[in-house]
Amino acid sequence: MERRIRVTVQADPKALEAVRGLVRGFARSWGLPGGRVDEIVLAVNEACANAIRHSYGSNPARSFVLAMGATDRFLEFELRDSGKPAPRDRVAPSAHKHPNRRDVRPGGLGVGLIYRVFDETVFEPGRTRGNRVVMRARRDSQTRTGQPRAGRPAGGRGGKHKRQDASS
Repeated sequence: MERRIRVTVQADPKALEAVRGLVRGFARSWGLPGGRVDEIVLAVNEACANAIRHSYGSNPARSFVLAMGATDRFLEFELRDSGKPAPRDRVAPSAHKHPNRRDVRPGGLGVGLIYRVFDETVFEPGRTRGNRVVMRARRDSQTRTGQPRAGRPAGGRGGKHKRQDASS
C-alpha cells in the first residue's frame, strides 16, 4: 500500500479536531459518499481518543502516529502509539458482537463502533508497550451503520484480530 499521509499527533484531545478534518478530507478525496465519510471520521476519532485516554492517560507530552493510504479496493487508516497496551480481551472482536445493555457504561462502546464501521479491523496490542490499530474501509462501500450494502447485514463481518507485539 502506498502511504499518502503520515502525521504525528500530540496526545491532546484538542488535536482531534484537526485529525477529524484531515481524515474527512482524505476520505472525501477518494470519492466516498458523505454518510460513509462521517462514519469513518467518527471511528478514526474514537481510535485516536482511545490512544490519548487509555494508552497515554491523557498526557499531552506524548504523541501517536496516524497514517492514511489507499489501494484499488481499500482506504486504510493505521494508528500507532507507544503507550500502555490495550487489554487483549477488551479489543477482541468477540467482546463487541452484541453488547449487553446492562454492561454498557460511558467509554465502553468505542471499540465496537470501530469494528462496526470498518470492513476490516486489526488491533495489535504490544506485549509490554504500544498498540497498532489498522482500519480498512472498502472504497466501494456505502454507510455501514445506517444503510448496509445489498446482501450484507448491517455491521458486516465485524473485523479481524491479530495477536502481535506492536512495540517492535
